[in-house]
Amino acid sequence: MPRPVEGGDFDPSSMFGVILLSGGARRARRIVLAFDSASEADAFAVENHYVDYLVAPLSFLSPTGVRGLR
Repeated sequence: MPRPVEGGDFDPSSMFGVILLSGGARRARRIVLAFDSASEADAFAVENHYVDYLVAPLSFLSPTGVRGLR
């Protein structure tokens, strides 16, 4: 997860995604990425008339012990 900076905000270099939710259980039905800012992700959701969604910072993980490509 992006590192929080002072004040609880996220690192400005973070990327963001839109998580589309469905049903009463609020399950993720689709994830759209990657946006340079939370406001860009939110604007995308609004422009596409999404009603039940979250904007969240992205984390990209790589397994340890995996050799790099040459």
